[in-house]
Amino acid sequence: MKLWTIQTTEFYDILQKNGVVYCDRESWLCQEYHEMYDWMAEQMREYIGNPPNPEVRYPLWAWYQYTFRKKPRPPISPNLLDSDQDEGVMLEIDIPDDEVLLSDFGLWHVPLNGHPISDDKNLKKRFDAFRATHGGSCDFEDYPEELKNDIMVTWSVIFDLHTKLGKWVAKAMWNRSIQACFWELKLEQVKEVYIIHK
Repeated sequence: MKLWTIQTTEFYDILQKNGVVYCDRESWLCQEYHEMYDWMAEQMREYIGNPPNPEVRYPLWAWYQYTFRKKPRPPISPNLLDSDQDEGVMLEIDIPDDEVLLSDFGLWHVPLNGHPISDDKNLKKRFDAFRATHGGSCDFEDYPEELKNDIMVTWSVIFDLHTKLGKWVAKAMWNRSIQACFWELKLEQVKEVYIIHK
């Protein structure tokens, strides 16, 4: 499966030195959204199996389809770099299909915000009531355990790329942004390297 991952130059240096690289579990995203990333990692274990290295906790991320199927590769643009980066790399990679879990990038932001992806009125009522009494920006880890579990069950629809999901996803697969998660990247899986400058 052809994918594109946007990384720091340090990431690529480690890959060249070691021949393989894994997710940096210390990244701020993994820390700030640890429950959502833990959930995604659990889905990966279910769909594609355990990581090859038992110390690996979180996946690497890439694009399968940046915006639509006719031009799946992201643009080579400094806008894709983090604000503190002056330079980065976009790697075109080829990962075996059975080692990749695809999901809807737009829908992934619903779990990141701790919301359900559901039209269930009872769940919405419980969710709204909790948020109203605890402030709209409360952390997901502060949700009651039962509510949290019921919300997380709804997140699995992010992997449904072939069905339009009403108000949640109006676009067909060919016109969606689709992200890819995988456990490791090997140097021999890199097919092209694009340097990105600010």
